[in-house]
Amino acid sequence: MNVLVVAATKLEIPQVLQFSKKQPAVDVLITGIGEVATTYAITQALARKKYELLLQVGIAGSFSRIMPLGSAVVVGADCFGDLGVFEGKAFRSVFDLGLTLPNEKPFNQGALQNPHKRLLKDTGLPVVKGVTVNEITTNKKTRDYFAGKLEAVVESMEGAAFHYVALKEKIPFLQLRTISNYVGERDKTKWKLKESVDVLNKTAEQFLVRLTKKVHE
Repeated sequence: MNVLVVAATKLEIPQVLQFSKKQPAVDVLITGIGEVATTYAITQALARKKYELLLQVGIAGSFSRIMPLGSAVVVGADCFGDLGVFEGKAFRSVFDLGLTLPNEKPFNQGALQNPHKRLLKDTGLPVVKGVTVNEITTNKKTRDYFAGKLEAVVESMEGAAFHYVALKEKIPFLQLRTISNYVGERDKTKWKLKESVDVLNKTAEQFLVRLTKKVHE
């Protein structure tokens, strides 16, 4: 089984990079930050080689204070949080505006849902909803919209783009995140960046090892 591990930056996956050098079936793709860079990089990689699994790994912010910093989660559904317009006092998505249908593939009820329930379960991690943004959220009204109406638990700048490409290409996929900070907290002394990166790499490597063993059994 050929696996493509996708990350926005090398800084997030130092151990996974080392692990992949010993695993000929595991490739690593550093996309760069943001939706456009992620979409382009993955599309180019898939044009060059066939993969049976796509695994996105990275740190994220959390809207939930119940979720401890350093926690690992897997994203079951993601969405483009700022694709739309602010009208009056409310945000209206492209679905609210009628510009596209909420169930027009690859969307399902306005979200990009991972249909591979067994894969999600095999991680042994909490399955949460994510939201993907171009601008990191600091505004309380925006934060409340993402956490409330969209029911997002984690925020990233690449997740929905990853889900979109994987769904369009019909390749099984997983988005693995660890929580480095709470959304809206800009005092980085209160972040758990190093701890989150450590947990992220250990969790991703353990999953890849289990996956490799299953293939050879």
